Order: sequence, then C-alpha cells, then structure tokens
Amino acid sequence: MKWAEVRELYPNKFIKFEVLDYNTIDNKRHVNDIAIIKVINDGKEAMKEFSLCKEGQFVYSTKNEQIAIEVVKYIGIRRSS
Repeated sequence: MKWAEVRELYPNKFIKFEVLDYNTIDNKRHVNDIAIIKVINDGKEAMKEFSLCKEGQFVYSTKNEQIAIEVVKYIGIRRSS
C-alpha cells in the first residue's frame, strides 16, 4: 500500500508497518510500498509497539507526508584488553 493511501484512510494515527519496497538516496530510505501491521490511536501505545518492532518494521505518524528513514551503520562495541 502506498503511504498517501494510508494517510488518507487513517488521518492523525500511528501506523506499525513492514517495508515492502524502498529506494536509498543519500543515506535515507524513501519508502514506496508498505504492509500495515497495526493502526495505533495514541502516542503511548505507539512507543510500546515501536519497542516491539522487528527488523524492517517501523511505527510512523500519518501526519508525515513521506516516509524517509535514515540509514545508520551498526559499528558494534569494542572491548579494551
């Protein structure tokens, strides 16, 4: 489903979704297509759902016109001897 359609169907809501298709431009993933997992009514519940997200899942507000997710490389943790 396209984000514009989601915004029209669920104004002023939070959406938990899985990314189906995206383009990466300048270290940002611009999402083209999503699969809705859950529609969320309030911010408190949205934060709870965000903490439960698996890889490729996100929680986003429909107040945002586009979905652009910054790509951050995982460096890991070093231990000193």
